[in-house]
Amino acid sequence: MPAPELRPTTALVRRLLEEQLPAPLRALATQPLAPAAQGWDNAMFRLGPAHAVRLPVRQAAVVCLEHEQRWTAVVSAPLAALGIDAPVPVFPGRPGSGYPWPWLVARWIEGEAVALLPVARRDRLAADLARALTALHRPAPEGAPRNPYRGVPLAERLRTVPAPWPATAAVLGRGTTRRLRDVVEDGLRAAPWSRPPVWLHGDPHPWNLVHRAGRLAGLIDFGDVCAGDPASDLAAAWLVLDGPQRAVFRASVDSTGRYDDDVWRRAAAWATLYVTALAAHSTSSGPFGPVLEHTVAQLVPRVP
Repeated sequence: MPAPELRPTTALVRRLLEEQLPAPLRALATQPLAPAAQGWDNAMFRLGPAHAVRLPVRQAAVVCLEHEQRWTAVVSAPLAALGIDAPVPVFPGRPGSGYPWPWLVARWIEGEAVALLPVARRDRLAADLARALTALHRPAPEGAPRNPYRGVPLAERLRTVPAPWPATAAVLGRGTTRRLRDVVEDGLRAAPWSRPPVWLHGDPHPWNLVHRAGRLAGLIDFGDVCAGDPASDLAAAWLVLDGPQRAVFRASVDSTGRYDDDVWRRAAAWATLYVTALAAHSTSSGPFGPVLEHTVAQLVPRVP
């Protein structure tokens, strides 16, 4: 992961809560507070039994947090009917106590990250995840955010951030990297998304999915929420699932009648671009090491 520019502490978060929470929420400032996770963009603290505090750790992540504050409740609304939770913001914090960026208090989603669930036990997640993403993928309004790294045409994404093939080859080897490049080239040849832009979660990798007893319980981290081509969300089919599970996922997605074969070719290419990003920034011992290894195995299966 990229090195954080700031490392918020529990003491800092406590001060921000005490200084800024309005009277109706003031009791939250006295609840137990402890570090919960450190991602690429944000530090997260558990606040009592039902809330979390999220703070950007890099300047580049501030716009993501602003989108999360503005759009999470709107985009995630269809999930409630499926019994799937989202971290709806409760309070938007502002810079203070030496911390220079906005931050937020959101609902805590109870459960365990899908990344910690063995892949062989993810069978029931496949249909759950398909229903969740297709529920999100509805036409977005004119003012919906755009994201140069998600939901855009693949050629545009590669112009913005070219895939780091040499770095990928250094981690995965030249043969595997050549086969991954073939997946991206195939995605570039696929017909582009020609319908109106739809809402996207933006980053449905297994650390952003929460399960309870093997069922999808929540989608978290809407920082990359945007409008665009659903193929970048459907990359989750390779990031999260194995072959038989992916077949269940695709059958459920395709049953909506809103997707075609080209969207899956682009989705495989998007999954490959996740791989190149992870290869450039992850190590086998880090939290994304198993995600990288799994996704490569799904995209480039070994030939017996």
